[in-house]
Amino acid sequence: MTDHEFVTTDKEVLAASFEHSAEAYERGRPGYPAEAIGHLASALGVGPGRRVLDLAAGTGKLTRALRGLGADVVAVEPLPAMRAQLTAALPGVEVFAGSAESIPFPDSSVDVVTVGQAFHWFDPPRALAEIARVLRPGGGLALIWNEADESVADVKRLFTAMRKVGNRPDTIEADWRIPVDESERFEPMRRGRFRWTDHLTHAELLASVQSRSYVTVLEPGPKAEFLTMIGGIIAGLPEPMPLPYLTEAYWCRLAAPASIS
Repeated sequence: MTDHEFVTTDKEVLAASFEHSAEAYERGRPGYPAEAIGHLASALGVGPGRRVLDLAAGTGKLTRALRGLGADVVAVEPLPAMRAQLTAALPGVEVFAGSAESIPFPDSSVDVVTVGQAFHWFDPPRALAEIARVLRPGGGLALIWNEADESVADVKRLFTAMRKVGNRPDTIEADWRIPVDESERFEPMRRGRFRWTDHLTHAELLASVQSRSYVTVLEPGPKAEFLTMIGGIIAGLPEPMPLPYLTEAYWCRLAAPASIS
């Protein structure tokens, strides 16, 4: 298997691939650290009496943390299989079909919009225009990503092997303040970083690998070969495996309309 030989670079194909890995995504992907969630909640006033839209909610990893804050949380997710996982995990949450570029909500209808592990899939100008439309005056926007900390030798070995067929999206390396600030729809965006450690069984770690978009789109033969190789590496790791993460969070508020002279 040569590096990247079997991987599509089509962003839409990669984004749509999560329809076929929703169960693995739910089993293997992490939630978000309490410190980061608490920081965003404090900065944007997330809590009882506030309506929060979790956009591109996936299987509800971020949704459940927001629910724990007592907010009225609703979710929008484009893929049916991901919505099904979210509904199974959080039956009390309303989940709507829709996308960041076409949010099925009226103008000025939510207090905060959150995006977990997904903004890199969006068309930023269109998505930010829609987010601004559905936010109430002074409403908040939060973006958050988890990325494995490859400064640890075992993690570096695993993720180096994973890059034989694909690279993670450019999230931690990117400065997501730039497209938001350039939209001129929001106050200057702020950024914070939070370190924490998750603990996964070998089965959960393999599910995390299987849920990656660039793995999902592999043809059956190369996928089986790749997962056998990855499974061999995982078998040599501690169980549960301590997997350190660097979580990057961004937050801002909707800019006030320009005063009319």
